[in-house]
Amino acid sequence: MTNLKLWNFRIFGTDGSFDRSKPNLSLNFNDGINVLIGENDSGKTAIIDAIKMLLKTHSGEWIKIEDEDFFNDSHRLRIECRFKGMSDKEAKHFTEWLDWVTEGATGKPYLTVYYDISRRDGKIIPADIKGGIDDAGHILTAEAKEMLRTTYLRPLRDAKSELSPKRNSRLSQILYSHAAFSDKKTHRLIGLAQTLNTEVTEYFKGKDAAGADLPAGDLLGKEVKKVMDTYLNQFSKKNTAFRMTSADLKSILESLCLLFEDGYNLGLGSHNLLCIASELLHLKKGNWDGLRLGLVEEIEAHLHPQVQLQVVETLKSHSKDMQLIFTTHSPNIGSKISLENLIMCHKGMAYPLGHAFTKLNKDDYKFLEIFLDTTKANLFFSKGVILVEGWAEEILVPVIASAIGIDLTECGVSIINVGSTAYLRFAKIFQRKVAPLMQIPVAIITDVDIRTYEKNLVIDEAGKPFLDEKGKSTYDYLKRDVAIVSAETVAKKTAIDKSEDNVQYFISGDWTLEYSLFKSICMTALFKQTAERVHSKTGWATDFEKKLAEKLILKSLDKTEIAYLLAKTLLELLETDPERAESPLKEINEADGKSDAIDYIIKAIKHASGN
Repeated sequence: MTNLKLWNFRIFGTDGSFDRSKPNLSLNFNDGINVLIGENDSGKTAIIDAIKMLLKTHSGEWIKIEDEDFFNDSHRLRIECRFKGMSDKEAKHFTEWLDWVTEGATGKPYLTVYYDISRRDGKIIPADIKGGIDDAGHILTAEAKEMLRTTYLRPLRDAKSELSPKRNSRLSQILYSHAAFSDKKTHRLIGLAQTLNTEVTEYFKGKDAAGADLPAGDLLGKEVKKVMDTYLNQFSKKNTAFRMTSADLKSILESLCLLFEDGYNLGLGSHNLLCIASELLHLKKGNWDGLRLGLVEEIEAHLHPQVQLQVVETLKSHSKDMQLIFTTHSPNIGSKISLENLIMCHKGMAYPLGHAFTKLNKDDYKFLEIFLDTTKANLFFSKGVILVEGWAEEILVPVIASAIGIDLTECGVSIINVGSTAYLRFAKIFQRKVAPLMQIPVAIITDVDIRTYEKNLVIDEAGKPFLDEKGKSTYDYLKRDVAIVSAETVAKKTAIDKSEDNVQYFISGDWTLEYSLFKSICMTALFKQTAERVHSKTGWATDFEKKLAEKLILKSLDKTEIAYLLAKTLLELLETDPERAESPLKEINEADGKSDAIDYIIKAIKHASGN
């Protein structure tokens, strides 16, 4: 399947008249693996269900359109799938519904299948699944629909039940359709079942399979049959006969269960692995010319993180001749699947992250495959994202947000520490080459990194470097010309700022975060107290600003510890002053728009949280 289009299906819809030329979702899929990822209620399950509604599943579950499948008060919905790249063996099943696209000197067949449903006066009008590209279309035959069925694993599945022996068990369905069981009349299992039934029947007669009498210790079965026959003969003039199973292949397969070779009393995770393995057998069967499409919801269900990774790696290595579309809520999985295979869902839109859609270049993809770990993969599940350069920002930003009355967790905002200036690569994930553009607000907090002070070698009267008592050159830290710093800052901000639609840059107006905290009217007192506490042996009293500049230049300031203690102090103040009515919380709450030095952080928080 190369494309799915939806009109007015659940959250994928718009108010107004139905327009065939403007689907509410047009989503392209890759060959192999496709992973739908995103926050809750973002449309992942709706996409899976739409495919199931149209193509149905091999498990034969009853699926139909309900009123809640229509977007709001719409009276018509449509689900459309397109298939390209079919082999001649696959295409022969759909000859009368095929169309052709010209590629060079040859033509390639493609198939469009759709389900167009209306409702009037509160009733859903029955409709057939059709194929073809014209408005009228042609109804698909039962045989054609059978070739399009998908394999589906539901979320929170009861894998143990699905693999247990029972009538029409999922395991029996998978096995019965496999080439290994194509001989329905004389299969070896039928002979084995007949032999077993003979043994069982004779046991209750006190005989072995050859008709010889059993030893005395094995005659209790005969006594059981004798008592039952006594009653049954009086009821109906008939006798009992014990059998282990029916001798037809379908019943034999329905009596099978699936376990690990050496395992009993397996847990949910183990049964889930067995369930996935059995479904993959169904997709890998050799005598099948139909669609090899697997739909898996919440593939991580009941699996611990390391097993999740093993499952994903296995699927990646075995997905060459089949297509898989699965959903996940696991950052662990999101961090291990190539961006090319991810589809990010958000507010009724779906955004493939392949190179044809994002502004990432090839080198960016390689970089992110290495550095997009589990913690950073949280960005795929967020309603808003704040990208920061280091630990100090990661620690302080959520506390500053609380100080201005914004709970980032409640707002669904993730703070992603990229640990460097690689934020541009991460930002490109959210920037699109073509419409529709992403609506997820992304705030990038970064330092301007223009030094307010500079390190100068101290020269003696003879013009030579002044040496200290240890014979080393000495340096002084002097404030640079304000006009020059200001001009460099403007130029640097212009060079850094790549703000575009939902992705916005918020750049410090002063050197670094720490220098901005020092310059901040609402934070300077707390920052000074904290810095003096962390670096208690430093002579801050003479000139605090100059000493801070020296430590910043020499990179000797313990930024992380200062950020931690500062955040701790702010949280304690919030506990005693939850309404933020007293200084310094009051000033922080009112800093936005007052040209405060940390104003850029506050604006970033408000952008990412949608405030």
